[in-house]
Amino acid sequence: MSSGFRVEVPTVRYFERQVLCREGCPVRTDAGGYAQAIAEGRLEDAYIIARTPNPFASICGRVCAAPCEAKCRRSALDAAISIRALKRFVCERFGAESSGFDLGRVYPGLAQQRRVGGGRKVAIIGAGPAGLACAHELALLGFAPTVFEAQQVAGGMLVLGVPEYRLPREIIQAEIAAIESLGVEIHLGSKLGHDFSLTDLQRQGFEAIFLGIGAHKSRELAIEGVHFDGVLRAIEFLLNINLGFRVELGRKVVVIGGGNVAFDVARSVVRQAERFADMNESELRQALHSAAAALEELTTREGEPPDEVRIALDVAREAIRKGVPEVHLYCLENLDEIPAAREEIEEAEKEGIKLHTRWGPKKIIGADGRVTGIQLIKANRVFDENRRFNPQFIEGSEEIVECDTVVMAIGQAADLSWVRPEDNLKLTPRGTIQADPETLATSRPEVFVGGDVAFGPRIIITAVAEGQRAARSIAKFLTGHVPELPQTVRVTTYDSDVYQMPVGYETMTRQTPPVLPLDRRIGIAEVELAYPDPNARRQATRCLKCHISPVFDGDLCILCGGCADICPENCLRLVDVAVLQGDASLQSAIFTRYGHLPERGEQGAIIKDETRCIRCGLCAVRCPTGAVKMERVEMLSA
Repeated sequence: MSSGFRVEVPTVRYFERQVLCREGCPVRTDAGGYAQAIAEGRLEDAYIIARTPNPFASICGRVCAAPCEAKCRRSALDAAISIRALKRFVCERFGAESSGFDLGRVYPGLAQQRRVGGGRKVAIIGAGPAGLACAHELALLGFAPTVFEAQQVAGGMLVLGVPEYRLPREIIQAEIAAIESLGVEIHLGSKLGHDFSLTDLQRQGFEAIFLGIGAHKSRELAIEGVHFDGVLRAIEFLLNINLGFRVELGRKVVVIGGGNVAFDVARSVVRQAERFADMNESELRQALHSAAAALEELTTREGEPPDEVRIALDVAREAIRKGVPEVHLYCLENLDEIPAAREEIEEAEKEGIKLHTRWGPKKIIGADGRVTGIQLIKANRVFDENRRFNPQFIEGSEEIVECDTVVMAIGQAADLSWVRPEDNLKLTPRGTIQADPETLATSRPEVFVGGDVAFGPRIIITAVAEGQRAARSIAKFLTGHVPELPQTVRVTTYDSDVYQMPVGYETMTRQTPPVLPLDRRIGIAEVELAYPDPNARRQATRCLKCHISPVFDGDLCILCGGCADICPENCLRLVDVAVLQGDASLQSAIFTRYGHLPERGEQGAIIKDETRCIRCGLCAVRCPTGAVKMERVEMLSA
């Protein structure tokens, strides 16, 4: 194996585009890079690769929607790499939640980088993923960001919307503490429009402002009866549950919606005990926390649990047995159209939630101002011929379902009641703040915006990416340039005689992470668990190493076709150069290579289907002239 440096940036960009998982990640996390490091046993390296572009790596290892997995080339072979679970695996060993966490290992050149901002003050409104990511990026650049959060806890929807059984609060606190360690200040209980205005911030010396206040308001549905007692909105319900308040639900609950929020609501309802026998709420909460901690410990050791553990478990189970309501979830979509993650649907059904597809709410039934049921109507479609949301219903298919509570989970909106004419902020017809999609600048020069308040509800990692992009725009606004670390190109060539993929990698099947048994899913006990070490390394070994590609030297190739013959995926084939000339993007390259456009039968070429290549290296081994080399092309920060 040999390494060298070349300056061929367009070529590098071509090879970078082959790493589809990285291309699919909004913050360009090199998922394949940390998967390969795990497979090789370089676990701390894997964590550094995962954490460098993402201040919420530990959080994303649990609740990211994983757009990287949707892009993973392995899915064309059988199933995508379990990227999110692999991230959690290394974060638990080296991340913010671990005892050996060291942010200096992630950013070794931090002191030099931080000279850019000169300590200039920037205000961040909202301590959610977008706001904290913006603050993190600005702090790395040497600015002095201060975060203002309306609630009494930082984290935004990570805390207020995501249930604790999916995302333990200590993980969020650890990630935020790491951000604060960079010098970021967070002021809680400070609400824009109530405690201060944008003008107030300018008077306090803040030279730029980022708005990342999220979308914490549930969308309303204009049907009869929505104002009855017992009709709840999803975001408000989750906010109350996650802040520790008790919500009276009754014995039968109907949830309306088909997104992840709807399933979060339904699964949270299952975990709420309404009747607590002789226990008060404080005693039950303490028992549930004790049970959850004990269960986590029990999964890592064998033997009979001590008496105090068994008592905690018995108390919690009894409370759940007496109090869990009957939960039904109704959504417009059929099973193939439901936007919620497949694993969320499967786990919800395992927990006893009854899913009903192709139903929409028509009106709420009530008596004496209180919900007694809901009238539903059957839908025969959700989207029209252009895939636009345009549901159609079947008249005469109405049914009434008796229930005690209805929770509406039909979307979120931003609360912009604080905006005043003097703020000079333009709003969109969708009820968001107008922003340039590239720079995230608003109609007010020193104000930038990102996350849900700018573009509507998004996934966590998209909000993080927008916070980072806004930070770089703020840096340019204040200093006149965007700071970039010097980069260089490295090309590593592998000896074809020794290059090989792991034995059996192409037949290894995807294995999902372990989950907590149903009878142990009590209160806040985390449902999805981490991979054991051997399982993580085996799953990481499934990575196709898209960073490495066969590279062909046209001067050495004799067009024998041996590479195409041996390719197990049939991704190589010989063609007449003349047939390629119809592609305008290739004409320049063909003319450069031959000095003219060849006639039919004059020249041959080998073309490669990048989507099918599994990086086995057999083409390089088979080539009799050494025209095929396995090379890794990468851009490195100097």
